[in-house]
This record gives sequence, structure tokens and C-alpha cells, in this order.
Amino acid sequence: MKIQESEGFQKQVKKTLISIFIFIVVYLFLLAITIGINIFFGYIGIWSIINYPNILTIGLGLGLIAAGLTTLFFLIKFIFASNKTDTSDLIEITEAEQPELFAMIDELVSEIKTDFPQKVFLSHNVNASVFYNSSFWSMFLPVRKNLQIGIGLINSLTKQELKAILAHEFGHFSQRSMKVGSYVYNVNNIIYNMLYNNESINSIQNKMANLSGYIALTLYISTFSIRGIQTILQKLYDYININYMALSREMEFHADAVSVNVSGSKALADGLLRISFANYSFDTATYFYERKMSENFLPQDIYQDQKSVSLFLAKKNKYEIVNGFPQITIDAGAKYNKSKLNIEDQWASHPSTEDRVNAINKLNVLVDHENDGPAIEILRNRKVLLEKVQKLLFSELKHEGLINHLNNSEFQSQYELDYYKNEFDEIFNELYTYNNPLVHDFSEVNYDSEITPIHELFSDKNVELSFEVNSLLNDKLTLENISNKTYKLKTFDYDGIKYKAKEAGNILKQVEAIYNEKLSELNAINKRVFESFYQMAMVSNKEYDLRNVYHKFKELDDVFDEKYQFYFEISNKYAFIYQQQEMSSIVTQLSNNKPLEKKLKEEITEFLKSDEIKAELSPEILKYLTHFAENELLYFYGSSYDDSNLGYLFTAMQQYQNLLSRSYFIQKKKLLDLQKYIYDHYKK
Repeated sequence: MKIQESEGFQKQVKKTLISIFIFIVVYLFLLAITIGINIFFGYIGIWSIINYPNILTIGLGLGLIAAGLTTLFFLIKFIFASNKTDTSDLIEITEAEQPELFAMIDELVSEIKTDFPQKVFLSHNVNASVFYNSSFWSMFLPVRKNLQIGIGLINSLTKQELKAILAHEFGHFSQRSMKVGSYVYNVNNIIYNMLYNNESINSIQNKMANLSGYIALTLYISTFSIRGIQTILQKLYDYININYMALSREMEFHADAVSVNVSGSKALADGLLRISFANYSFDTATYFYERKMSENFLPQDIYQDQKSVSLFLAKKNKYEIVNGFPQITIDAGAKYNKSKLNIEDQWASHPSTEDRVNAINKLNVLVDHENDGPAIEILRNRKVLLEKVQKLLFSELKHEGLINHLNNSEFQSQYELDYYKNEFDEIFNELYTYNNPLVHDFSEVNYDSEITPIHELFSDKNVELSFEVNSLLNDKLTLENISNKTYKLKTFDYDGIKYKAKEAGNILKQVEAIYNEKLSELNAINKRVFESFYQMAMVSNKEYDLRNVYHKFKELDDVFDEKYQFYFEISNKYAFIYQQQEMSSIVTQLSNNKPLEKKLKEEITEFLKSDEIKAELSPEILKYLTHFAENELLYFYGSSYDDSNLGYLFTAMQQYQNLLSRSYFIQKKKLLDLQKYIYDHYKK
């Protein structure tokens, strides 16, 4: 199969080849200088030892030779490095075990005219990929590639869609020009190795420095040289990666074109659109069992549970279901995203799903026959596979006592209970997805107003306004980052018009004006909601309760940003623990952070006074937080950290963030549940 490479693809291949050429030139230049320095240091070192033999000259001479050799080794150590993919969480399968799946792969290999994978693995997730173990020599020697297919993916697709997704993976290796991607991948690994994988260099330097103080002194030369080389390489790494990411995006379009010619446009488009939704459904199902660890729940079949979540959420989102599969449209998320700001992410390795599907649909390739049967049917011995996968998937969970394996019906019941516990009632029509039911000034409330009908309060128009306000806020924050150069880019698009980065300030003013206007409209709607429910509350004598819960929610909202800022502050103040520090600096910083730690303990203690909050916590987390709040913990003793006590500290910090968000949600839901109660009694 020969697919015409696009002009954009060819252009990006050239740019990427140029970036590789520049790297080679710079690398050879650095290598030549380093070899020259080695010769010079070697000559000086040997000369000084021969002509002036004493402890000083021997130490300095050997140190100079060691400094030169260390720098040289730094530049060539990537030759000996290799990158091996960890397959411990994968299940290797053979043709004898899965003949139908191998038949599909064999058919694709034949049609696309590429090589059959060296090995085929199954994983638990919603993904498919081709991978291989690589080294420097992979750039010159042929490398057999392995195929990984997620059972969660197979469970979410028709047979035709699975064929399309696998054809895309093989499409990456169907053209010779795809070798450019392999070259850049290896060049990136080379630079990454020199930038970050320096344990061996550090170990060699430490051992040599321990031999003599004179050697240690001269080794500073190699340290200085290596840091200078790393500075140059960091800039090259960024430059090559930007070009590589642009090429990678073009490669995705190319692989899509290969797939479409094998399986048709519809199968690939439908499959791509469903993957994200399927992945969310799978994560939701697995997270359910992680949260229920203390209850010793495990699934009988996690993939039946994934399917149940998928169908449940599809019905909630009013997605069409065909042959048991939700049909996700390209504009499924468009109602939430009203942004007019468009920034090309130059660091993204993949184009957006929307861009890919639009390109696929333009190709408009039809096939004579599509197999719409569930792809999961092609797997044999599913029970045995399921046991292996679930053992790997839930291996980190620590259960105590007898395991309760939930069948799919039991899972659905439990999941739906949890779902409705964490969702707002349908009468609110998503008005509070991003919007909060706040009344900012109760002195402006009309307590004798007429009741506005529910369908007007929570109309689609009002809901759309809330989505627009949220998108405007996000655009505003992004434009601020462009304006102050936090985001470094040359151009951006707003409302279909291209602007230079320096014009972001002007667009920001326009967006702020629109945002303030729309926010004012939304606040007026929130006030009208309160006024209407206040009138309805009189029927059930709940007007005082309603006003009280509104006030509590506003009090929480007023301090929320401040508390969240405290979380960021304390996280930043303890970030030094992940960095190499002098012992005196560690002791000083821990001492300086004591007031922050004390405040965190007070905040955690306050949360633990709430039975509602405590009910949200697993017994293990509750035990951790209680221990942290009630004890003075020593994090550094002698010359080392106390990892156990640090575990309590970092758990407390992370849980503080979670509890902040959760307490806000609980109070918000309490308010909306009261409004639902008021409305139900008013209707009677």
C-alpha cells in the first residue's frame, strides 16, 4: 500500500532532518573539543608526573587525566545505554492462544505491507501501541517491534473499529520516511541520557575523588565542562523536540490515512471518538474498587463493569446507542467549550481528536463490508485472561479479610448509588456544572418577588451562558499568561483571527469586558434562583433554612481561594525535599516551615471535626491524618530523612487539597438538595 505523503508531512520531515543534522554537527564539535582537551590534559598530567614526581603532581596529574576522561565518557556513554520497555504488567499471547486476533493482525500486515510484530501483548487498559527496546544502534540496525493491545480497548469497539485502530498503529511503520521519527526518537534518547541519566558519572567521580583531595579538586573541571555541555544540549533538546512533535502530529494524520484505506473512514472515526469515553468509563470502574478497598470489594468482571458505566453515562448524556456501543459525536464536548481562543500546542505529540476526525471524514473512504460485532468476541479463554489481568490491575490494593467479588448487577447498584450521591439533580439542567449558586449581596435580594418557573430558571439558554462564562474565564487566564510571557509563543488565534503574542494585552481587555458583562448576567440569574426558591420555601417553612445554607456556602466560597493558595504555598515550601540539599539548608528550611506545618495541622483537625468529611475518608487515610494532626513529627534526623514521617506530611498535604474541594462540593450539593426538597414540596 502506498499512501501519498502530504506536503505538510514532507515539509516537516525536512525540518526534522535539518534539526538532526545540526545536532550531529554540534555533537561532533563538542566531541572534538573534548578529545583535544583529553590529549592536552593527558600530556600535562603525564609530563608533570614524570618530571616532578611527588604526591602533589601525581594527584593533580591523575586528576587532570580523570577530568578529561570523565567528560569524554559523559559524551559517549549513550552508546552503551539501552531503553527497555517494562512488560511486567503485560500478558504475552501466541497465535495458538488467540488465533482470531492473530488472523486480524496477519491480514493487516499483509494489506499494509509491513512486518508482523515480534511479540503481541495484552494489557488491561484502553490503548494500543507498537513499542520496541531501543539503543543507539537501533538507528542503524533493523529492530523488530512489539504490539500491545488493551483489553479495555477491545471491549469498547466493534471488530471493524478494532481493525481500524490496529491499522493506524501499523501505519506508523508502513513508509520508509517514517524512519525519520525513529532517528529523532533515538537522538532525543541520546540527549536525554546526557542531560539526566548521570548516576554512573557521579559514581565514578565520587570514587575517584575519595582517592585523593587533589583528584577531587581537578574533577571540578569535568563538572564545570559537563554543565556547560548540558546547557548547550538543553537548547538543542528543546529545538529538536519542537520539530519532532510537529512531525509526530503529521505522522498521526499519515497513519490515519493508511488505516482509512484499509478499514474505511467511519470505523476509524467512530473508534477514535469513543476511545476517550471508553477510557473514562474504565477508569471510573477501576476507581470504584480502589475507593471501596476497605470494604474488600473486587470485580467478578471489570470489563462488564466498564460496559455498564459506559452505557449508563451514555444514557445520561443522551448519546445514541447502536448495537450496544455509544455513538460519540465530534461536537459532544462543544456545549461545554465556548472558547474562541485557539493556541497550537507545539509540544503536543498528537493532533486533537477533532482535527483527526475531520481529516478522516474528508478522505471519505467507504468499504464494502463492516463487521459491527463486538471485538471482545475474538478473544478466547476470556475467563483465564480476566483472572490474569485483574490480578495485575488490582495488585496494589491491600485487602484485609475475605474478598467480596461483586457481580455486574451488584456493581451497577453500588455505582449508581455513588453516582447520584455525587451529582446534582436533573432539574438544574447542568446550570451548576461550572456555576456556583451564590448570592453576593443579600441586601439586593427582593424577598417578595414573583416565582420564576423552573424551566426558565434552568433553561438551556441560561446553562449555555454559564458555560460561556467559564470559557471566558479560561480564555482570560490564558491571555494573561501570553501577555506576561508565561506562555512563550509567537501567534495565537482569537475568534478566527490571527494575532501576534504582543497583541494579547489588547485582546485581554476585550475578553475581560465581555467576561464581566456575562458574569453580571449569570449573577443576576443566581439571585433570581434564590428569590424564587425563597418564595417556594414558604410552603414548607424552609425559607430560614434556605437562607442559612446560602450564607454558609458564601462563607466557604469567600475563604476557598485563600485556603487553596495556602495549599500551593506549603507544597512549594516543602519541594526542596525532592532536591539535593546541604544538611544545614535542610534543617533551616524545615525549621522555617514549622508555622506552615502548624497551620496545616489546624486545618486538618478542623476537617476531622466534621462527620460528613470523615465519612468520605478510608480508614487508612483517616488514621494517617489523625496521626499527623496529633503528633509532633521529626522529618530529618542526623544525616537522613525519616521517610515514614514524610509520608504522613505529604499525605496530609495532598488530602488537604482533596478535602478542600470535597467540602466545597458537599456544601454545594447540600444547598441544591435543599432546593430540590423545597421544589418537590411546592409542587404538591
